[in-house]
Amino acid sequence: MCIPFSREERVRAIKDAFHYLTWVATRRLAQVLQPFGLTFPQFIVLDALAAHQRACAMRDLIQATFEDPPTMTGIIDRLVKMKLVHRTRSEKDRRVVLVEVTSSGIKLMEQINEEMIRDDLTSFADLTDDQLTTLEQLLRYKLRMLVGRFRSLQDDELDTEIEHLRKFANDPINYAKLEDQKSL
Repeated sequence: MCIPFSREERVRAIKDAFHYLTWVATRRLAQVLQPFGLTFPQFIVLDALAAHQRACAMRDLIQATFEDPPTMTGIIDRLVKMKLVHRTRSEKDRRVVLVEVTSSGIKLMEQINEEMIRDDLTSFADLTDDQLTTLEQLLRYKLRMLVGRFRSLQDDELDTEIEHLRKFANDPINYAKLEDQKSL
């Protein structure tokens, strides 16, 4: 006879599953990136720059990627050597370093994103459309729960914030700038 898990044990198992998923997904992404010659932090930076589609200040890139300034400098140095980004100084303020993705960087991101989609399609091949819908709904529920607690929001305000968060995927640098302005 199987004794059912208590609610607390189930919630703890879900929390643990998200930790494992984060760890394993990061490791899997590192494997996918290896043939492209990128590390996970380089990918995050290049992805943000490719989504932004224009030059941005290093401070904005740091804000969007949660990297510290010395680490970001090293990442950008390596991406410049790989000819995936270029770095310039602002003409208005020479203290401001601007970074922009190159056409080679954009092409590489397109290749990586195509590879990731193929990998995901293979991973989810055994799930039915109904199971995919259920998984998507459950993940949205978890996102809603986390955002609600993080921002202390509920109902319509929470729905608005979730919609706003979708902008992150389209342009994490601009999203981070808007978030920074909100906190002022």
